[in-house]
Amino acid sequence: MISYEEALGRLLAGLHANPPEELDLAALVAPGTSTRPRFAAQILTAPVSLPPFDNSAVDGYAVRAVDTQSADPILTVSGSIPAGPTPDDSIPLPPGTATRIFTGAPIPAGADAVLMQEDCELDPEGGLLVLDPVKPWENIRFAGDDVKAGAHILAVGDELTAQRIALLQACGIQTVNLATAPSVALIASGSELRPAGTPLPPGCIYESNLGALTRLLESAGARVVSAVVIPDDPAATRAALDDASRLAQVIVTVGGASVGDHDLFKSAALELGFGIDFWRIAMKPGKPFFAGRRDQTYLLGLPGNPVSAFATAVLLVLPALRQLAGADSPAPASRPGILAEPIANPGSRRHFVRARIDSNAAVHPTGVQASHILSSLAAANALVDIPADAALEPGALVRVITW
Repeated sequence: MISYEEALGRLLAGLHANPPEELDLAALVAPGTSTRPRFAAQILTAPVSLPPFDNSAVDGYAVRAVDTQSADPILTVSGSIPAGPTPDDSIPLPPGTATRIFTGAPIPAGADAVLMQEDCELDPEGGLLVLDPVKPWENIRFAGDDVKAGAHILAVGDELTAQRIALLQACGIQTVNLATAPSVALIASGSELRPAGTPLPPGCIYESNLGALTRLLESAGARVVSAVVIPDDPAATRAALDDASRLAQVIVTVGGASVGDHDLFKSAALELGFGIDFWRIAMKPGKPFFAGRRDQTYLLGLPGNPVSAFATAVLLVLPALRQLAGADSPAPASRPGILAEPIANPGSRRHFVRARIDSNAAVHPTGVQASHILSSLAAANALVDIPADAALEPGALVRVITW
């Protein structure tokens, strides 16, 4: 068996970001489109400054600051500047006057401050009485305060988050190059598996991996193109792998990865010309995970128990897919946590314990940790990394992996 770090390192070393594709940003974020994460395949610079011009930060009056600082100043009001297009030949603001202005509207020539409407009032003759003087440049947003034209606003590997989309669109960017999303074919093996909603014969169970894994893998930027269940049969296994290799860049198998008579995926893959890079990892759950490749098709084999499949997917498959999807940091997200309850791992393999981490970083194991106990997975939002032969007390600092 190899260590988890060695397995992850070998897996990621053999993967590179997919080629870029140019996409229309508006189409990419249109209602009803996929929300799977995408990652930049180019450096983008701002074509314009943000803001592109000096503008008012408040509703009020554009003024010369010095005109508001005399005793009981009253200014003559002329004109109004709303947000939106304005004439290029605007007349400079004369001394002793004010122009009504609204948030986001350009500052007129000659003005050097904006008097908030709460700090002034109109007298019966229409003059503007200043109640609280302003300083030069008060309540003005300057051109380039946020972003200057030519500044980097997106780096290779950056995720195209909602916040970054807002920034790109504010800069007027129409298209963006993103790494092509990896396609995935899921194959679950088990003659005992039945779909929900059908009768359950004796000795059978309902299939519960494919839906969870589809949602999980797409959260890493993958595009799941097929998900099938096959019986424990050599011919069916070879046919499913062969079909999947024509459909997808990555084949993820579920079950059939161990050493039993009905664990058929590795032998079928070898018959089809796949090389197996490694098999079996010194961790719990997930010991029988394997990784292989044929040309540009990648094969990742998960154990069949739903808990083991999910945890191993978090620890190994998601990083692989993020690497292909172009993420700059493909490794699992982790953070420190503080044990709220004792955890013991008397075994010789590292144990990734299902747990819940709260807003105070307190970590609570979610129940029985056997690989068939789905209820403890459903209650978890993290895996706690517990070394072999360890007994940790409440208050111990632990590494927590989230998804």
